[in-house]
Amino acid sequence: MDARFKVSDPLPETMIVWVQLPELKIHFYHKVVLTTLGNLIGRTIKLDYDTLTQQRAKFARPAVEVDISKHLVPRIWLDDDWKSVEYENLPVVCFECGKIGHATATCPLLQPASILEIVGSADGEKQDLSSDATSQTNAGLGPWILKWKEWIEK
Repeated sequence: MDARFKVSDPLPETMIVWVQLPELKIHFYHKVVLTTLGNLIGRTIKLDYDTLTQQRAKFARPAVEVDISKHLVPRIWLDDDWKSVEYENLPVVCFECGKIGHATATCPLLQPASILEIVGSADGEKQDLSSDATSQTNAGLGPWILKWKEWIEK
């Protein structure tokens, strides 16, 4: 452990993670194209050697820097279709808001309705905005976006 580390230090804002882009057509396996695809998820840092040499055609594997305060990208639009994005070995991920750092059970978006503001509309009827906020953020999120390297456990 670093002797200079303090619990009171601010949390990092970004994290570098390996992502898998499964089922890409082989004509997308070019450095410029894969870097551009990685940049749709975060900032591409590196491409896996096996990806560049097309040794593994199951998925492309860029390392990207993601902003951990923002929603994870669960899929990207490519070739007139949604392509899934799978994240390798992430720590705790909330599938409600899509952020790293807390579990779904402790998500701030899931606070009881009594805590969330229930606002009045222009016609005087009350409406709960909490369900609108969560339905916009959690589309496409779930355990399927996480991948664990099997060889680490062996």
